[in-house]
Amino acid sequence: MPPSRKSTSTHYDSSSSSNYSSSYRDRTNRKMTWFDWLVRVPVAIAVLGFMFFFLISKGTLDVSEAKKVLAKIPEIPSMLAQEKEKRESKAAAYEETAKQDSYYVAALGRSCDWDARHECYYDVKTDCYFWYNNTTKTHTWQYWYEGISSDYGDFGWMEYDTKEKTWYIEVSDGYWTELPERYDRSRLWHIE
Repeated sequence: MPPSRKSTSTHYDSSSSSNYSSSYRDRTNRKMTWFDWLVRVPVAIAVLGFMFFFLISKGTLDVSEAKKVLAKIPEIPSMLAQEKEKRESKAAAYEETAKQDSYYVAALGRSCDWDARHECYYDVKTDCYFWYNNTTKTHTWQYWYEGISSDYGDFGWMEYDTKEKTWYIEVSDGYWTELPERYDRSRLWHIE
């Protein structure tokens, strides 16, 4: 059974930390020389221009293909707004789970009841507790599988990264790692 403490982070939060070296900071404070203006800047502009043309022509270097892509630029704000609306409606649907006594899991083909004692849903057949963590920057479902998560004591909450198609597990406070290969993944499921 899961610990009374739930995870206060997700693996998404820990993977986005940036570490800049002092040499990078030193280089950014340097002034541009005549060589930079006469050689480096024009070469950089040419290279970036070629890369931009290559991308908008979809790798064909065909002007007509590039024009088709450029014609779609005015549509981009509405496409981004639609994507944002989809994400927000999906998040709102997940937020609703906190108000339900049971939650239907399509991957299992059945509903799982809310366990008030552990403040999460529970699936008896797979011995899995799960909840929607909306307390972090990146809201996501987290899972506690007996026989896997319990190996990590007060930690062990797991997440499934749909982009990477990989399971992550919290091994200590705020530290997530890929689920070790020794664990059987055949009984693991996740919510899309």
